[in-house]
Amino acid sequence: MRSLLSKLLILPLTIAGIGFFSISIEICAQDCNLDSKTNKCLSTVGPLSMDTVSGSFLQGVITHVRDGDTFEVNGIPIRLAALDCPENSTAEGRYASHIAKAYQGAEVKCELTGARTYDRLVGYCEIRDVDFGRMMMSKSSCKLWEKFDVWDRYKDDMK
Repeated sequence: MRSLLSKLLILPLTIAGIGFFSISIEICAQDCNLDSKTNKCLSTVGPLSMDTVSGSFLQGVITHVRDGDTFEVNGIPIRLAALDCPENSTAEGRYASHIAKAYQGAEVKCELTGARTYDRLVGYCEIRDVDFGRMMMSKSSCKLWEKFDVWDRYKDDMK
């Protein structure tokens, strides 16, 4: 039997930036019934501590692609865990960004690791049950950044 928390988790989170702004978001965890109009969970269990961010899910639409390993989900920046893509200043980086941009507007589900880098949350993401990082490694010059594969999702890919 699943525990009540495994059915729905909501975490209010404030991301503070440099300057005079902050963004308040809700991170919904597995089995959350996300309302597509408001991008909010339809029911709540209660707030969680910051320690529970790891393993939480963020689901929504890719609203912007920054480069091959960073996009925004409903305006929230996500750095793809374990993925190392060339910078946009190179031909390989522009090609990786071009591939990623083909998925702008697509529904995505990201499992967050609990880490942050710069203004980005870090997570493993899927589109239509296909691992986005694995797809980027197979279709572009993006590579596995093994030391940041914190959940060993891609360790079998190295064999």
